[in-house]
Amino acid sequence: MTVMSPGPSSVGIPVMGKLSLRHALPSGSRVLSARGEVLIETLTPDDRVITRDRGMMPVRDVLRLTMPRGAPMVLIPAGAMGRGRPERDVTLPPDQPVVLRDWRARTIFNAREARVAAARLTDGSVIRPVTSSGGTVWCILLDRPSAVYVDGLELVSGALDAMSP
Repeated sequence: MTVMSPGPSSVGIPVMGKLSLRHALPSGSRVLSARGEVLIETLTPDDRVITRDRGMMPVRDVLRLTMPRGAPMVLIPAGAMGRGRPERDVTLPPDQPVVLRDWRARTIFNAREARVAAARLTDGSVIRPVTSSGGTVWCILLDRPSAVYVDGLELVSGALDAMSP
């Protein structure tokens, strides 16, 4: 596990100087792995997670970051995306990609599947912007960005080949 301090950027979770993976999940998030559903904070390098697009993939690293109090976040309440989607209330950074494969993808993006920043899902009443109360967030690093199952949602992981200056 790698512990990183967030930088001044308000977009994404800076993890390596000016690099940002823009993928982070709060403590308590449940990730589907080869061991079943596990808390994100218990994942370690070489654990295997189940992905929608690439099957079982090894975790390369799990980054632990401190989310500053007052940082913008998006609240997706339990069931807001359909039955059991998510299974519990989920709070995500605004630019965390969420995989859509339902009427939203077809209607809004004219596609069977769309990977959309959480902030683009806000409707002002059900899925809404909130501010962080601070705390630890985690980034799962895989070899390539992949759709991982987290709390009944499909969320795009961070990846070694996705870091860009």
